[in-house]
Amino acid sequence: MIKIEGLSHYYKVRAGAKRNTGNGDRADTEMALKNIDLQVRKGERLVLLGSSGAGKSTLLRCINLSIYPTEGRIHIDGTEITTLPVKEVKDIRRQIGVISQHFNLLEGASALKNVLLGRLGYTGTIPSVLGRFSEEDSAIAIDALKRVGLEEYLDKRVSDLSGGQKQRVAIARAMSQRSTIILADEPVSSLDPKLMKEVMDLIQEICIEHNITLVASLHFLELAKSYATRMVGLRDGEIVFDNTPDELTDKDIIDIYGETEDWVLYGKRGF
Repeated sequence: MIKIEGLSHYYKVRAGAKRNTGNGDRADTEMALKNIDLQVRKGERLVLLGSSGAGKSTLLRCINLSIYPTEGRIHIDGTEITTLPVKEVKDIRRQIGVISQHFNLLEGASALKNVLLGRLGYTGTIPSVLGRFSEEDSAIAIDALKRVGLEEYLDKRVSDLSGGQKQRVAIARAMSQRSTIILADEPVSSLDPKLMKEVMDLIQEICIEHNITLVASLHFLELAKSYATRMVGLRDGEIVFDNTPDELTDKDIIDIYGETEDWVLYGKRGF
């Protein structure tokens, strides 16, 4: 479903900022990803692991070309998208739902209005701005809100919803796109432990029901193990682990996160 070949990305360094060029590869740049090769099968639930700055968010943003990689190619369902015209990229993005830790919702709009935004790729900007969604679009959005348990909150302003409810609206929006791929960037990091499980259970159920491919970054290792069919560890922009959760060892965890003080205190050394 997703095929990534030789993907590298470098951010421009601000004037006067300290340079970190990734072994001197480029001046005035900072390496975020380096030579990533990755394939994700349809229906797979892949979780990205890594410390802050390891490249997880950059990789997710590259997959749907929210940012264009400096080098490399990305294929979505057999189509190489990095060289496509903008209009064709927009068509591809229709099938890629995005869920983030910050929700990215219109706080002053209703839950239903926010979910209808998932139909933009099918309706167009002008009709949506004028509120001219079709009956089919409205039915799809309402069904999505029902699926996430928010049928009683259709007309509720998002600003009046809890964090867990807001994330459910974001999930419903991705569903209304008829997504075949969901990219989730730390989707539960702002929620309490109970809501974390509820939201991840919901994402997992929906992905299984509709055979949706999930690529998610998660901060909590045990949570990641519970929901991933496959885990990919990033460190300094490179893949250092790619296997099932059952195969993740103490050595792999150190390779991904480094040998922290906790590892020293508990004797996890010498790998």
